[in-house]
Formats: sequence, C-alpha cells, structure tokens
Amino acid sequence: MSIFTSYFKLTAEYRWMLIAAFVFNLGFYMLIPFLAGYLKQDLLLSATLVGVVLGVRSFCQQGLFLVGGLLADLFGEKKLIVIGCLLRALGFCLFLFSDVTAILFLAAFLTGFAGALFTPAAQAYFSKQQVLSRAQMFSLVGVARNGGELLGPVCGLLLLNISFDILCIVSALPFAMFAVVFTLLIPQHQKQQQSDQANESSSSKQGGVKAMVAGVLSNREFLKFSAVMAGYFMLINQISFAIPMHIVNQQGAPQDVAWVLTLCALISIFLQFPVTKLCERWLSPKQWISIGIALMGVSFLTLIPSWPYSQGVLYYLPLSLLAVIFTVGTMVSFPFIMSQISELAKDKSVATHYGFFYLFAGVGLIAGSSVVGVAFDLSNINEHLAWYCLIFIGLITAILNTLLMSSATQEDESQTTSPSTH
Repeated sequence: MSIFTSYFKLTAEYRWMLIAAFVFNLGFYMLIPFLAGYLKQDLLLSATLVGVVLGVRSFCQQGLFLVGGLLADLFGEKKLIVIGCLLRALGFCLFLFSDVTAILFLAAFLTGFAGALFTPAAQAYFSKQQVLSRAQMFSLVGVARNGGELLGPVCGLLLLNISFDILCIVSALPFAMFAVVFTLLIPQHQKQQQSDQANESSSSKQGGVKAMVAGVLSNREFLKFSAVMAGYFMLINQISFAIPMHIVNQQGAPQDVAWVLTLCALISIFLQFPVTKLCERWLSPKQWISIGIALMGVSFLTLIPSWPYSQGVLYYLPLSLLAVIFTVGTMVSFPFIMSQISELAKDKSVATHYGFFYLFAGVGLIAGSSVVGVAFDLSNINEHLAWYCLIFIGLITAILNTLLMSSATQEDESQTTSPSTH
C-alpha cells in the first residue's frame, strides 16, 4: 500500500489534518527562520533583546505543552486546535508591530502558546484514527511536516524580498484558514465519540486537573519511557545546531548547512512511510526505537576522520553520510516513539500524556544544546569532543530503552503468571 493509497484510505477529517500538518510547518518556517535577522538588522534591536524574544517563544511552547494537553483532555482536541490556530495567526500578524517592544513580546508569547495548545491536541487526535496503524499514521504526519519544513524557508525568502509585512500576513493565513476548516468542514468526529468522551470528560472534571495529572504521574512505565526519550531529543536538534556550528568552525558556507537540512528533509519525505511499513514487518516498535536512536548517535562518527577533500563534490561526502544515517535513525524511531506514548496512555488522558512527554522533550532539547555548546568550547581538549558526546548520548539512550523494554516485558510476564486472587 503506497503513501497515496494510505492517505486516501483515511477519513476526510484525517486527510484535512495531514494537510494542516503540512501548511502549519509551511507557515511556521516561512517566518521564524527570518525573524531574528529582521529584528536585528532591520529594526536594529540588541542581540540580547532578540535572544530573549525568541527564548520567550520557545519557552511558551515547550513549557506549556502540559497545559495544552490538560485543556485538550478537558474540553476536546478540536476546540484546542481551533483556538491554537487563531492565536498563532494573531501572533504572526502582531509581528507587523515589532518596533513596539510590548507588542513584540505579546506576539512571541501568543506564537509559542498557540503551539502548546494545538500540538498535544493534534497528536492525541492522530492517535485515535483506526484505519492505519498508529506508527503509519505518525509516519504520514512526519512526511507532511517535513514537506512544510522544506518549502517554508524557500517561500519565506521570496516573500521577504517583497516585504516583511507581507511575509507576516501570508505566514498567518494557513493558521487562520484551518481554524475555519476545523470549525466548519471537518466531520464531527467528536460528536461520533460523544458518549465516550462525555463519560471521560465528566470523570476528568469531577476529579479535576489533579486527578488527570495524578493519573499520568502514577503511570510509571510512561514516565520512565519519557525520561529515556529525553536522549532522543538531545540528538534531534543537532542537525540545526551542532552541524551549523561545525560548518562555521570549518569556514564553511551557508549553503553547506542548507545542503544537510535539505537532504534530511528529502529523505524523510520520500522514504518515511515505506520505511515505517518495512519496520513493522520485523522486530517490535520498542526495538526499532533503540535501533533508530543508536543510528542517530553513530551518524556523528562520520565527522571524526580527517577527510582529505576541501572542495568539490567529495567535500560533501561526510556531511551527506551523516545526513543519511541520522535521517534513517529518525525514520525508524520517530513514528514508534509517538505511537508508544498513546499505547502507554491506554486511551486515558492521551493529550495530557503527550503534554507531559513534551516537557521531557524540552529538557532534552535544552540539555542537548548545552552539552554540545560546552563540548565546542572545550574543543582545545579534543576537537571531536562534541561528536563523542553525541555518540555516547545515542548509544546510552538506546541501551536504556532496551533495558526498559526488557524490564517491562518481565513485569508483564510476572503479572500473567501470577495466581488469580478472585
């Protein structure tokens, strides 16, 4: 079954959701990669102020995922997606007034908070479809998002050449448009599940938010998995952090960074879905998670040898090898990680589980950038220290996930073989 056949097998609501995943990343990557340059070069803001603004945006998204997950479980995923879309559109439009500091910070807050609202809700929504396996569903989501991430900067650059104001307005349009789509055009999926969700929602509200949080905190297997997967997120950001740092240190050109990012995106777009289907035929999802994360770490081995080529096609060989191995690692791990969260949630407060998971992800992103930054600063000790750290992170995360998997299997077997107490 091809990716297109699988797409058209989905119900209309999920086809719209996949289109939304594409245009959301398209709109986001139209504007955000160029925001810092505009604030610094055109508005002449200080680097400190620009850094704080971007930090506020990231914190309001990563730090408030739990809030978004809780609200989605209390009031329904669709409402949170619609509200998030409207807030993101408003936030992007407010960047038109970036010369006013208060409005600039408001735009950064709304842009980040919007992501915190609709991301856990969307993940929970995707996990509930029943046509494809959850891993296949999330592989389609990955394809859609990578497509938007690939085309977004290209479209943003073209619009920026016209004006920053046009860029803000156009990048806001996909979010405003899909707020209308989610409200009017998507079939009433939640009405079809009204009785189930009403029972779950009423019980959640009776117990309150505390009961929902307590339910997640009592799910020890989920918490262990989330903690281990912080290592995955320590690695996932390094293509856009460690690699550009390395290229700058090697007096490389900006197009070298673009080459790596483009190659990663293209591989994911064309191979993600068939790779996921292939993986499902052999081994278990948890095994593929370990294999994928190990590959992500091992990919940095390609930068340790002293390659003799300083120009020409062969100059791109180590970066290309890294991009291929790293992307294969993400392809065989990402869909199974996302599906594993909903599996561990056992269909209870699924969005809240995703919200909690993204808290660990945020910790991993910050820790990964910090570790690599320190390693680059200590390159006088060993010029490859950053790559050794990333290789170690990948391998130790894979080992911990394997140990977690075996301990969970032993617990299941002990519960199965324990005598009945009826």
